[in-house]
Amino acid sequence: MKVLLIRPPVPKFTIGLKHIMICEPLELEYVAAGLKDHEVKIVDLILEKNLHKIFKYFDPDVIGTSSYITGVNEVIKICRMVKTWKPNCLTVVGGVQASLVPESFADPSVDIIVLGDGTTKMKEIVDNLSEKLPFQNISGLAIVIGKNKIQLTAKSNYMVDPDKLPFPRRDLLSHLHHKYYYLFHQPVTLMKTTWGCWYKCNFCFNWKVTDGIPYTRSPESIVSEIETIPTKDVYIVDDIFLINRKRLIQIANLIKNKNIKKKYLVYSRADFICENEDVIKIWSEIGLSAVIVGLEATTDPELEEMNKQCTVDYNRKAIQILKLNCIDTYASLIPLPSYTKKDWDRLLDFIFETGLYYINISPLTPMPGTDIWDQYKDKVIVSTKAYSLWDLSHTVLKTELSLKEFYKNLLRVYSRTILNIRRASKLSLRTRPPVLSLTYLRLILGAFRIAFQFIACHRHHLAKNMAKAEYEGPEINKSNMLRFISANTNAEPVK
Repeated sequence: MKVLLIRPPVPKFTIGLKHIMICEPLELEYVAAGLKDHEVKIVDLILEKNLHKIFKYFDPDVIGTSSYITGVNEVIKICRMVKTWKPNCLTVVGGVQASLVPESFADPSVDIIVLGDGTTKMKEIVDNLSEKLPFQNISGLAIVIGKNKIQLTAKSNYMVDPDKLPFPRRDLLSHLHHKYYYLFHQPVTLMKTTWGCWYKCNFCFNWKVTDGIPYTRSPESIVSEIETIPTKDVYIVDDIFLINRKRLIQIANLIKNKNIKKKYLVYSRADFICENEDVIKIWSEIGLSAVIVGLEATTDPELEEMNKQCTVDYNRKAIQILKLNCIDTYASLIPLPSYTKKDWDRLLDFIFETGLYYINISPLTPMPGTDIWDQYKDKVIVSTKAYSLWDLSHTVLKTELSLKEFYKNLLRVYSRTILNIRRASKLSLRTRPPVLSLTYLRLILGAFRIAFQFIACHRHHLAKNMAKAEYEGPEINKSNMLRFISANTNAEPVK
């Protein structure tokens, strides 16, 4: 059977994405790898156009798509278009948001929602379609039976043993590999060694996606995949890669023994860095160039409120350890809606004091599915259907300052750090190219585009723009749509 996998475009109001980073759709490459007995094509709508032309030429039996929360409405738009073009094409949706809140995709244009990893699940779905078997026999699915209505099949583990997964089908997007980048890492290849997280920060949903159970690959499997990666830069997108010192030393030794020369960008916690400086040194020697660290806050009470299980002293020390090992810190910071100008000043002082250059500021966002959702859901000022505004850049909560002043202060912090070329020259270590280069110019231009988005983003909260952010595309003509529900479930077909 023919399967077309589609990465949706970035929504209009979503801030940041595609201006400073465009990474490959790794989840879809994994799904494609699991469909070795079928004809598969991937289209990346962030970089490619003419979906209708591609669809018409390929003529798929099944389309699969995936997104985070910001892309929900884009996914529904795609599925509605597909049902218009070919009513009997099976539409399947997966990803983090689908696993956490499957009801988000409960639209008549969507046939099946995958709960968990789709690498093996998609194969089961396509095989069942080919053999005309009921989908309800497959565990870990939500079958759409109407608008905002789903029918769950039997529960299943998030995924199989990750060492049994095939390597992702990067070859299907080889024509775009030179366009995938993260800041100054270009071209960059994504890889994953662990699914899930050991920690339970209350603002984060990552640990909940896998029901609190991390799935980890062996060092041998990881290094075998690294050997197949053609690019020099490798972005390991685990929620936390620097976590298990024994495993990290084993991986490092294998990399050394095989004489692999790469540059790595990974995630870590500050406490691990502070307590395992020897491991950081080892990885610095084999190519670790930057670490994304969830610092989150500049006071211990804030960190305690987030259940971060870390301290500001650890944050400061971690930055210095990375600096001593010539590794750049990409710092994640979470300002609270209660922030006054004084709090923003304190945040800026911390950045200057610690010598940070690369920062990402994400206003506290109580995502549906997180521990803090119930605490804040009555204080939300952005519709939960305006998905493109839930991008961790817009504030979705009522702020102490006016919205305009809140965003003005956020932009002030960015402009005094990221847009300060003198700081870039002084504070960047391994990852910054020469200031007078096209690569650096691209990032600065991207940063300015984001700045212009922030200047205007208080207007995104207006009712007319909120309505645009909620738009799911034109309604489909249900009378012309061949549904699979009646044939494959005990539920009533959509009327």
